[in-house]
This record gives sequence, structure tokens and C-alpha cells, in this order.
Amino acid sequence: MVLVRPFSPGDVEKVMEIVRIGLRENYPPSLYLDLFHWWREGFMVAENSGSVIGFIACVMSAPGQGRVLMLAVDEPHRNQGIGSQLMATFFRECAMKGLKTVELEVRQSNTRAINFYRRHGFQISHSLERFYTDGENGFKMIRNL
Repeated sequence: MVLVRPFSPGDVEKVMEIVRIGLRENYPPSLYLDLFHWWREGFMVAENSGSVIGFIACVMSAPGQGRVLMLAVDEPHRNQGIGSQLMATFFRECAMKGLKTVELEVRQSNTRAINFYRRHGFQISHSLERFYTDGENGFKMIRNL
């Protein structure tokens, strides 16, 4: 049974591990704590048997607009609807805040994620040259709520 719950500072290490492996990024713990303070309701984890197996981290980037900064599920738990569960919970938070659009960035090589976001109503807006720390290009994707 997967539980989606708010992120807590004790989740930092597991979230960092998921990001390092799944998103190929390495951010300091302070980033996650800052995200937690910016919009607590926008930072959620998926937990199974007491272990964090996925998360979504979002901010309100402008009036009426949310931004998904990161969404990842631990590899052994993918294709089980956990990402969709995190996204649906996030969309409910957006509705409660009265947000009208959500945006995100995704690696151009990550066709799996691009297809996932398309299934959840996102459309590619434009390309982002050398957007990622390793120089890879990205896509900006947007969804109206």
C-alpha cells in the first residue's frame, strides 16, 4: 500500500538518493529543506512500508502558476502508478490554491518522462538549450488546470 504524505526533513537522504540515481543530479540537502519551506504542500513523498519510494517537489513560481521542479520514483517501484498518484495529489493541491497552470522541465532524452507528462495533460512549449548541469537540452512543458 502506497501512502502519499507531506515531505519531512527526515526524508532528505532518501530523496537525495532517488534524485542522484533517477534524475542524474546531485543537489545539497539545503535545497530540499528550502523547497520544504517555500511550499510545504507542494513537496510530497510516496511511502511504502515506511520507506520513501518516490517524491514530487513543486513551487508556486508566479501568481496562479505552479512549477514541478522534480518528480521521481525509485526504479524498482516504477510502472505501478506511483508517479500518477503523486501527480494527482499535486493537482489537488494546485486546485486548492487556485492555480491555473503548471509548468516543468524535462530532459529531451527522457522519452519515458515526456510520455508520462503528456498522459497527464502537459504539452511541450519549447526547447531549453543546455538546461541541465551536464549540458543536456531540455523541454519546457505546460499544462492548464
